[in-house]
Amino acid sequence: MSGRAVVVQDADSYQNLLDRVALFESLAGIRKSIAEFEQGQGMPLDEAFTQLRKKHDLPD
Repeated sequence: MSGRAVVVQDADSYQNLLDRVALFESLAGIRKSIAEFEQGQGMPLDEAFTQLRKKHDLPD
C-alpha cells in the first residue's frame, strides 16, 4: 500500500473543516504575537499606524 487514501465527505463537513483550520491558524498567529510582545518585540500603536500609512500612502 502506498499510504494514500481517499476521503469522501459532504460539502458542509468539508467547509466546516476549512473553517476550523482557519480558526486554528488565527489562534496560532495570536499566540505568536503575544509571545513576541512579551519578549519586547512590539511597537507602540501610533508608530504602527504611522508605518502603515506611509507604506500604503494613506492620509493621516
